[in-house]
Amino acid sequence: MTSQSDIHYMRMALNLARRGLGVVAPNPSVGCVLVKGSMVIAAAHTAKGGRPHAEALALEKAGLQAKGATVYVSLEPCSHQGKTSPCAQALIDADVARVVVACTDPDPRVSGQGIKMLQAVGIEVIEGALECEALALNAGFILRVTQNRPLVTCKLAISADGKIAAEPGDRTQISGELAARYMHLQRSKHDAILVGAETYRVDAPDLTTRLGGFEHEPLRVVLGSVDAPGFIVLKDMDIAGVLADLAGKDITRLLVEGGAKTHKSFLEAGMVDEFQLCKSPITLGEKGVDGLDGKRIEALSGLKHQKTRVLGEDRLEIYGKEA
Repeated sequence: MTSQSDIHYMRMALNLARRGLGVVAPNPSVGCVLVKGSMVIAAAHTAKGGRPHAEALALEKAGLQAKGATVYVSLEPCSHQGKTSPCAQALIDADVARVVVACTDPDPRVSGQGIKMLQAVGIEVIEGALECEALALNAGFILRVTQNRPLVTCKLAISADGKIAAEPGDRTQISGELAARYMHLQRSKHDAILVGAETYRVDAPDLTTRLGGFEHEPLRVVLGSVDAPGFIVLKDMDIAGVLADLAGKDITRLLVEGGAKTHKSFLEAGMVDEFQLCKSPITLGEKGVDGLDGKRIEALSGLKHQKTRVLGEDRLEIYGKEA
């Protein structure tokens, strides 16, 4: 049975796992915490590039103290021999006493086998601690394994009158400084960023993460016919084909930054998992370019409004799929 202390330490493991989002693909981002009594003896998350795995790093930090410890891990320990040895076997070799797992791994090479390995040698295994949170955190990894596509997040900044530019062909700054910094943080959590060909022609975006302390350059993608050095250009493909192509390139988390037609295409294809709509208090007038071709997000998809965040003078509306 899951106790309150189990929930506490699993939340710690999940918070660690979030640090790897955007830099571990195609692997999942996992957090691992080793506890003895009420003392955390080691903690780690999946390393940049996807390895070493969280469990291996935490066990290395713990050393001989790992014997008899309780291990909290946000995803089932792997059981197959890949580029590294199985994490389940590493936990067995370390002689841990108990393993609390947030959710099982959908990868058919694992899918319950890691848990069975632990149980076979008498290690107590508790499953399902903060399972919904763990599944949401690694939704990109899970979607790539189960549906051959990455998680898709769309983000769009619009004026108070629903415009994305002052006039066609104009590059217009809409969001304030705090909202802009937030959006760069979102870039750091994704493996790739995609824009449409028209957005590339008008804005010539760098699509980089410009935040101090972040060393992350996502894969840059343009959808359409355009000459874009340093970008992957995907031409004449439907949205499902685009996502399958990116999944084949080890992408698990995709951020779609525009423009309006590109967002509309993803929404109408039913391929948007989250939409982040940043609303500015400024107005751009009748000559402005409509966001989403003037349509409402709810009218284009099955997404529902989930929460609102205030970012300085801007308001961020977040839409997602119903659970």
